Amino acid sequence: MIKTCVKNEGFEGIFLTGNGNKDKVLIVMSGSNGGMRVTKKCAEFYDKNGIPALALALFATKETQPFLDRVPVEYVENAIKWLKDKGYKKIGIDGMSKGSEMALVAASKFPEISCVIARVPSYFVSEGLIGKKNKKPSGTSCWSYHGEQLPFAPYKTKTFDVLKMLREKKEFYILPFNKDKDITPESLIKIESINAPILILSSKHDTVWPSYEYALHIENKLKEINYPYKYKHIAYNHLSHLLLTKLPFIYKLAFKSERKNMAACADERKNLSHELISWVYDVWE
Repeated sequence: MIKTCVKNEGFEGIFLTGNGNKDKVLIVMSGSNGGMRVTKKCAEFYDKNGIPALALALFATKETQPFLDRVPVEYVENAIKWLKDKGYKKIGIDGMSKGSEMALVAASKFPEISCVIARVPSYFVSEGLIGKKNKKPSGTSCWSYHGEQLPFAPYKTKTFDVLKMLREKKEFYILPFNKDKDITPESLIKIESINAPILILSSKHDTVWPSYEYALHIENKLKEINYPYKYKHIAYNHLSHLLLTKLPFIYKLAFKSERKNMAACADERKNLSHELISWVYDVWE
């Protein structure tokens, strides 16, 4: 395990070497939870399956900004350079939720990325979030590049009463906050600029944002432009927004579908694991 820091390498991460092979490596990112706990778990999954993986911090760690607000896309750019300097030949990226935004944005900008996995993705850049206990829209973009914030779709509501939604819905349900944003052409991620196979993973039971609709939008865009690389969209019927290969029990309590369909979710997670490994080993050339 290798730890990096923003001061020296331009990004903060935890690198796991897998089976030691330097043919392929994945940069892994999680979402609006921030920190490294979930991101590291995703990287460990790949590591255990022989695939080198870099868990990349986006925010809310010792060396990154506290909130999901104008996070530098340079973190990915610097990670790519660091991995290339270490001799890794093919570099892929796997992002979940807000991390999928960063993954797709980075893949559209950096041709070195030759494999993309977008879990519960968005096809546009959203407004950032600030605050710890009660998050609220930042008035600025989630992401920045060369000191300039990326164009974004703002939230229509400026306050999120998550506790009220929990009481009413008996689960973590913030879908209304994430619907009907004013998506402008400028805020769209340039999917057409990506030069890599794309695996899209969505949930029909997503109570955080409409990832199934968003994933269909990406899929339709790829069809429309006759995308020259392989792509696949898998929509899960029972899994929650947290498309993790192993979900901690505490998170299962937060989502009705996870509680009510435990056996089905377990089967879908087995499929998720299979699809991820198959995409990296068999599809990514």
